[in-house]
Amino acid sequence: MTMLTRKRVTFALVFAAALGSGGVQATDQTFYYGIGGGEPISRPASNRNSTVRVGGDVAWNTDLMCGNFDMSVSVSEQLAGIKGSFSDLMDNVISAATGAVASLPALVIQRVNPALYDLLQNGVLQASEEFQIARTSCEELVGKMEAAIGNDRWETVAKGGWWGEQSMGGAEILQTKEDADSDGVDRGVVWVGGGRRGGRNQPPIEPVEDAARAGYNLLLNRTATNTTSATATCAGAAICEEWENPQAFADWTVQVVGDKSIRTCTGCDKIEVQAGMGLAHEVARLSEDIDIELTALVAAADVPTAAELEAVSGGPNLRISRPVIEALREETVNLQPQLITRLAGEMALARTMERAMIARRALLAGRDEPNVANVAVGVEEIERYIGELEQDVDNLLYEIDIRQRVATSMPAALLQRQAARNQVMQVEPVPLSTFRDGANTP
Repeated sequence: MTMLTRKRVTFALVFAAALGSGGVQATDQTFYYGIGGGEPISRPASNRNSTVRVGGDVAWNTDLMCGNFDMSVSVSEQLAGIKGSFSDLMDNVISAATGAVASLPALVIQRVNPALYDLLQNGVLQASEEFQIARTSCEELVGKMEAAIGNDRWETVAKGGWWGEQSMGGAEILQTKEDADSDGVDRGVVWVGGGRRGGRNQPPIEPVEDAARAGYNLLLNRTATNTTSATATCAGAAICEEWENPQAFADWTVQVVGDKSIRTCTGCDKIEVQAGMGLAHEVARLSEDIDIELTALVAAADVPTAAELEAVSGGPNLRISRPVIEALREETVNLQPQLITRLAGEMALARTMERAMIARRALLAGRDEPNVANVAVGVEEIERYIGELEQDVDNLLYEIDIRQRVATSMPAALLQRQAARNQVMQVEPVPLSTFRDGANTP
């Protein structure tokens, strides 16, 4: 070994000793921040597995209807001078004829005292007219309240459907109007598959769950109310590869975006609401499961099978390959767990995004089910939840972009500056010149 070679080796050993493990760790950490940290998104707002359905205050369960007012009470109080504009006129006349009015039938009063009979008749007519005016005001107020309280729009749909049934049967219109406020809302709303929902002794209307089940079936060319497994006839369809039956898909969708439970019947709890956990919660749940399986797969020495790789993949469009597992096995002890966590998070994110897109398409299909499409308030409810799902997807993508920018800026820059300071220039010694005093010496 020449003198120059020995000097270079010695210099390299000194340089490695000076850097020690810190140099390797700095390189690992630079890569760590370069990929954006350990998790692709932030933690979800809640770590609970599900939410509960919560009902409204008893005040919101009040039935807004005008048919419960008693016209006979109004007319009686008008004639008795208790209330109404007719009281002033009646005070001057009726006090002298109270006994006669109470003891004689109307026909006798007409014969004995035609003027008193006419006065009473006019009083009844005026009281009836004031009652109808008041009832009209009540109905106008109810109409305004229906625009302000969403649940009452469902009751209007129920009453409208009941009116149609009565008209087809040739029912008497005045009695039908009186009964609409009670019998109409108890009849419920024609909903998915033509069945009635929300009325007395009927299942509630659940816009998201009902639309999800219907959409699942419609996308697979099945009847909207089918509840059986689609595994046997799936034929590679994404929705039935992710969820084997409509209820499993509906449960996942409700878990993410939430739902309402709506009833129209008199005396019923009108509405219950279940909050959605959001897509971030689903990503976190999947990430934990994939992290456990991926850690075990990396720790094992065996060649990973196709089933094992599929279990830790991000879905059919983003599969983990064998070289990726081998690369993780070769990583340093310090960085390997962080990379596994990061990879698990990205696979969970990819899988959740794919499921969200499937759910969106299924909800759109459920919205277009003929009976659902015929109920405007139902369509609006479903579209609102679809909008929330789309916004949740956009929020995740925005957060990923922001976190990537933040995580890769200052920490990575600091580590790069540290690496630059630790670099030692290797200066090779200058060989002795063979020229001396202008002459070439041998």
